[in-house]
Amino acid sequence: MNRITWLTLYFVGIGLLSGCRSSTKPPVVLVTPTPTPTPIASVSPTPTPIPIPSPPAPVSPLFTVPSGIPVGTAIPNPPNIYTTPTPVPILTPPPPIKPKPTPIVAIGNLNVPTNPAQKITSNGIGVAKIGMTFEELKQQLGAGYDFNVKTSFMDGFEAIAVTRSGKVQYYIPYPAGTKFTNEDRIQHLMTDNPDYRTEKGVGAGTPIKQAVSAYGGATLSFSKENESREFIGFVRQPNGLAFRPKPVKNRSFVGQYPESNDEYLKTQKYDVKAAIGQISVSCTNEECGKDSKESGE
Repeated sequence: MNRITWLTLYFVGIGLLSGCRSSTKPPVVLVTPTPTPTPIASVSPTPTPIPIPSPPAPVSPLFTVPSGIPVGTAIPNPPNIYTTPTPVPILTPPPPIKPKPTPIVAIGNLNVPTNPAQKITSNGIGVAKIGMTFEELKQQLGAGYDFNVKTSFMDGFEAIAVTRSGKVQYYIPYPAGTKFTNEDRIQHLMTDNPDYRTEKGVGAGTPIKQAVSAYGGATLSFSKENESREFIGFVRQPNGLAFRPKPVKNRSFVGQYPESNDEYLKTQKYDVKAAIGQISVSCTNEECGKDSKESGE
């Protein structure tokens, strides 16, 4: 291809391109409106107060260096700067409290003696036991006791009054008209001393209605053949014991007996103010002899 042909084709192409450009619509430019900025309210933060630390308290010196001592010199006998710890007590259980012994233990309205020398049992009164000899009793009692003879103790009986500090403790009755020696064995004992009581707390001066709570219902009786001596019998009274009431005022009996010609009378009705006057312990010759052999006397 020669140079003329090339130039021709070049200009033709330029013309075609110019025609195409004239027929093409100008491009549309889309303009997006710029949004109006919204003003942001500036919030000024509230300043938080910062606590100002308090200045430390002045520290007092642990001890004062004596004046006149050069620096670096050892201080003789410096004070102890450490506090002595408080001793902590060691908890130990307290010692057991021993109850104080009481001579009398209360059961209801009755007082029970804990001293054996003041107990009334089926075997005796205190240290005086049925079956022992008069000499053996004296040895048991020791010094401080007097033994006085009562010739008019009761009808048909005399008695030895065992006395201490002028107060009769109990009596040893024996048949009237005889002599009670140191070799004689005790067959009867009687007391009207309120210091002596049974294991249930019944003694001279105990109201009959209270004794009923210990020994059950009471039956009063007397026999015209036995000098009309009035006795009290309880449902559960100990064997070998006999109870007699204390007279109320000037009346001969505390029991309320029916009119009768019988030799033996009994009743369960009695004066509510009546009390026990005497308590006796007795045994027969055979029983006392048996007890003495069993005890080796």
